[in-house]
Amino acid sequence: MTKYAVNGAAIGPVGGAGQIITQVRRAASRSPDYVVFNGGTNDADLVYHHRYKIGAMADGFDPATFDHSTYAGSLETTLSTMRTKWPSARIVYAAVHKLGSRDWDTQFALRSVTLQLCHKWGVKVADVFNDTTLDTRTDGQRVAYTFNDLVNGYPGTGGTGTHPNIAGITDFYVPVLTTAPAQP
Repeated sequence: MTKYAVNGAAIGPVGGAGQIITQVRRAASRSPDYVVFNGGTNDADLVYHHRYKIGAMADGFDPATFDHSTYAGSLETTLSTMRTKWPSARIVYAAVHKLGSRDWDTQFALRSVTLQLCHKWGVKVADVFNDTTLDTRTDGQRVAYTFNDLVNGYPGTGGTGTHPNIAGITDFYVPVLTTAPAQP
């Protein structure tokens, strides 16, 4: 297993820590069995603050038709690059939980286009958003299942609602992520 993720990255064309497509391009060329990735969390903040638009799915699969100035076009570029680079890999998109730290309408709009694009590109969705009860808009869940800082080297509690801690990962993410790749 190799982790290429960079904290703060985004799918869209502008990101504090860069774009996820950069991570894909820098990853090893040898096709892995699985590629698990997510996005939209940092994008929700960037879209909400008018750094770029969500956009829409392109009509076909030609990268020349993708609108690279939008989230949708950037996601299509990422998915196209993954499919070309690793044609035999099973690609799984982890749809994050309902975030108390992001604008709800923006989250929902990003989710809608993301699910359309995953379907178009044959990408499995490990849908933590829909298939679990993790919703950090609820203060009790935000406190219990997210963290901002490490405590003795481990994720603590009482976060903003974005980053799941060990309990959030174990109770909500792991069950969905371990079953999604096996789903037809």
